[in-house]
Amino acid sequence: MTDMLELTYGRFRGGQAAPVGTYLNPHTLDIIQLTTDGTLPGGGIFVRVDPSATQEYKTIAETLNTILGTAYNAGSFHNYALGEASGNRAQASNGA
Repeated sequence: MTDMLELTYGRFRGGQAAPVGTYLNPHTLDIIQLTTDGTLPGGGIFVRVDPSATQEYKTIAETLNTILGTAYNAGSFHNYALGEASGNRAQASNGA
């Protein structure tokens, strides 16, 4: 799934400068919407699922379902929260 998202949308690393848009961390399903060019939160990877910073979660879910054959809905995603676990393996308390 992550490979398909990266091939479709490109890959941005946490802490990387990124243009305006809506970004998804596919490991944690958190979304951050940058209204100006800025820096993505540290840790994890992100894909730019939309060039606008106002895309609705419902629309994101529908697009991802088409690309990935999944069954996401708006409730599948959440806003990124400062200090949230990155979703990278071996980064959280139970990582090995």
